[in-house]
Amino acid sequence: MDALSQLFYLHGIGYEFTKYTGEQVIFSEGTRKRALQCCGVNTEDEHQIAQLNYQLDVAPWLELAPDTSLVNLTDNLFYIRIDERQRDLPVAITLPKLNVTYERANLHNLAITGDYYVHGVRYIEVAVPLGAIPVGYHQALVSVGEQSKEIQLWATPEKVFQVDDTKRTGLSLQLYTVKNKAGLGVGDFNDLLELCDLCAQQHMDYILLNPLHLLFAQQSGRASPYSPNSRALLNPLYICVELSADAKNNPQLDALLHSDEVKALFNSNEQFINYEKVSAVKYALFKALFSHFEAHASASRRDEFAQFCKQNAQTLTTLNSANPTFDYYLQWQAKLQLSHCQQHCLNKGMAIGLINDLAVGCAGDGVEYQSQQSLFSDNANVGAPPDPWAQAGQNWGLPALNPQQLKNDHFAFYRSLISANMQGVGGLRIDHVMALRRLWWCFENNHTQDGCYVYYPFEHLLAILKIESHLNQCIVIGEDLGIVPPEVKHALAASGIYSNSLLYFEKQHDGEFLPLQELPKHCLIMIANHDVPPFCGWWQTDDLDIKRQYQLIDDQQYQQQLHERQQEKQRLLRFIQLHSAEQLSETSDAMCVYGELAKALARSETRLFALQLDDLDKQTYPVNIPGTNTEYPNWRRVLTHSSNAIFKNNASTLAAVNSIRKGYE
Repeated sequence: MDALSQLFYLHGIGYEFTKYTGEQVIFSEGTRKRALQCCGVNTEDEHQIAQLNYQLDVAPWLELAPDTSLVNLTDNLFYIRIDERQRDLPVAITLPKLNVTYERANLHNLAITGDYYVHGVRYIEVAVPLGAIPVGYHQALVSVGEQSKEIQLWATPEKVFQVDDTKRTGLSLQLYTVKNKAGLGVGDFNDLLELCDLCAQQHMDYILLNPLHLLFAQQSGRASPYSPNSRALLNPLYICVELSADAKNNPQLDALLHSDEVKALFNSNEQFINYEKVSAVKYALFKALFSHFEAHASASRRDEFAQFCKQNAQTLTTLNSANPTFDYYLQWQAKLQLSHCQQHCLNKGMAIGLINDLAVGCAGDGVEYQSQQSLFSDNANVGAPPDPWAQAGQNWGLPALNPQQLKNDHFAFYRSLISANMQGVGGLRIDHVMALRRLWWCFENNHTQDGCYVYYPFEHLLAILKIESHLNQCIVIGEDLGIVPPEVKHALAASGIYSNSLLYFEKQHDGEFLPLQELPKHCLIMIANHDVPPFCGWWQTDDLDIKRQYQLIDDQQYQQQLHERQQEKQRLLRFIQLHSAEQLSETSDAMCVYGELAKALARSETRLFALQLDDLDKQTYPVNIPGTNTEYPNWRRVLTHSSNAIFKNNASTLAAVNSIRKGYE
């Protein structure tokens, strides 16, 4: 292997991949060079290449242990690397905060798990058994004879946090689309509280949310929760003004609530959110809350806020705000209200409660990127290779993390990101979970669009999920739609991470829908999500009409897709008829078909089944059309009915699904 090829391998630059057609695609050397160049490597500098190869391949064998060492709690083995002539030396592994030291007189009679020759000297990796260690990140001192090294030891459980293995039903939704009871134009945490009550009444165990990440307050047009300003901070627009303690006895706030601007929002019945108006009104109300806090807050509340700022200082300072105390206050209020909603779910008997959603990346001009710029590559975005739904591939415009830089400071960035998104909820869905293993990088190569897979430190990123899920008592769902490497599917399943399936895509080779007994068990299954049409729109082919209306497809494509949809509807009817006595046809009412489909899926052994609020509301407009930006008003469409009305209108279907899932049928 030549030096450049070795560096491609060590740096995680992919060599090949299997296309959705089954074709094996090998990346050109020029493409792989461009990926390395995006990581700051001069691919023409032989000295730099040799130096990097040494750092990534040889140097780790000359250290007693990696800076970040994993200990799997199923076997409690710690791996030490030594010159094989050092096996006679005494060994000590000390965890000072636990007041524990593991000692051995020598390293004989222990399993050798690997070796490497450097200048004719054989270095070996030896498995040293340790005692019981609590889950978490521990500072440790490793000594062999006179040689020692300080490391971080991660005590990693075999699986992420688990709930009882039983069938559970939940609701999925985009919170901003919910009819706001306060009439302020966007769904908020008070609306979420109402949904907690409604779900609990139907014996549901969880509510799956959209990403609640911070967006761009000064750029209201940027509404996508999957292209956020920061994934570690919350979007203040979800704050319910009335839920804040600073809303009480607040004349300034009361005057604003009776203003013409608020009345105009309250009386508007628009199909799409006007974020410019909503933001202007809500931030005026927020300032009234903050002014009241500054003037009238008790000493205990001031202490609580100060403690919040201290505990979250590292994340809050990334805001780089002109008015930091105000912006920190909004983050505090958002965190309090989110945690209140989760506790309300648990108090109502929901086994999981809220499930948060973590976007795969952040915007290239946001505070997350700006505060962590050294961790990112230069001029590489993440996306997806060609697939049946986007045959030209996708460039999501999100900057790509450099896999080597991600290791800095014991993966501090990724650890804090996961921790922030698991706080105050009972579960975390990870969008595009394949990113733990590899990401498709998009970049320019000789003035043309190019791309390849780049691999990430999968074992360590997976360990973070396992540790944080236990520390936060949080289940984990990995959105694994698309091209998923077999090793990722196996590792996720072995780690107790739920997979995520959409019925639309659960097909056999002949195009028929998978039989119920073949649907994955440890999985979250949904009929639809934010990236596909809501069921009524799909059944009535409204989504195709909308695409033609917005000139996303021409008349010929429309007719072709209409024909394909008719075939899909016939396949769906055949699937339903295996589990339903109802006589359905292509002309049947969409909600009748939906009800029978929901009851059919309720009979599956899949552990998590989510009904989408959009579907229950009979929505025809999608909330997002992948591949569009300004062509269609993505992430703005609101629901037609109130949450209470939606549940009332679907009472019989919800009761039937609950009865089937609980085994009462």
